[in-house]
Amino acid sequence: MTRQLKLLIGGLVCALLPYVLFLGITETKRVNGQVVVHESLNVGGVIAGIGALAIAWAMAMKWETEADKAPHWRIAAAVVAVLGALQVVVSLDLIG
Repeated sequence: MTRQLKLLIGGLVCALLPYVLFLGITETKRVNGQVVVHESLNVGGVIAGIGALAIAWAMAMKWETEADKAPHWRIAAAVVAVLGALQVVVSLDLIG
């Protein structure tokens, strides 16, 4: 298994695992039985999202061989970076 493939798998795990594994806090406020406020903070998701961003940067910028510079690895790094950034935003409860 090549270095880039290992980084890709690690980045995808970091970016997607917090959707399954929640490590954080949740608060729900009810008024007359109706939910009026629901807030959550997934600390594990924030850390994993930042890790995915770091892995994506390593995939895109740190090459060991000429094969690591191939365009498909840069596209894969961009996908991991977008998923990692989305994970950070979702974990901070900035979007749904």
